[in-house]
Amino acid sequence: MHANDVAEVIVARLPGISAMKLQKLLYYVQSWHLAITDRPLFDEDFLGWSDGPVVYEVWKARQDHRTRRHSDGSATAELPYDASVIMELVLAEYGGRSGDELSALIHLEAPWNDARVGLRDGEQGRSQVSKESMARFFRDHRQLGSRSAADLAATGLYIPVPDATVDVKDLLENFDMPWPDDEVEESLVSYWPIDEIDHDNVGPSERA
Repeated sequence: MHANDVAEVIVARLPGISAMKLQKLLYYVQSWHLAITDRPLFDEDFLGWSDGPVVYEVWKARQDHRTRRHSDGSATAELPYDASVIMELVLAEYGGRSGDELSALIHLEAPWNDARVGLRDGEQGRSQVSKESMARFFRDHRQLGSRSAADLAATGLYIPVPDATVDVKDLLENFDMPWPDDEVEESLVSYWPIDEIDHDNVGPSERA
């Protein structure tokens, strides 16, 4: 798979994404794929440019603002299952940040800084960001969805489903009960587990 294929999937997931943010998310997808699976998702290397890691081939292909194509949410490339899950986790973790925020975050991380050794501020350079450094750093120093790369590799890749929440106040109001004060409410939630309520068999005599 090529970096432009993965970039196309990101663009389909985030229509209108800026070229800068695209490069940063591409970097995080590759980094986490390396850290979890011990292999790259695509072969192209990142260069340690002044604003952060850049895949030159993606930059060249999208420098005329074609980043905004596939804004209908479609993409021609398909990712393997593991890569799809990693991308979803990465987008959940980093997708809400701007390109500038992601750039600032990457500037604090070792792989990009290692590639910038000997370069002046603002100098693009041609130094590559080491895949080995990316894998090692994200294995040892970062978590994705509150799980380490080792945990994700050991337990299998899946997208966590948020726990269902129950509004206790709304539930009890359906029983025509006066709502207790905060102290009683806290005690009620502690001693009356929601999963033990049998909604279908609560009769009038049980509501008093």
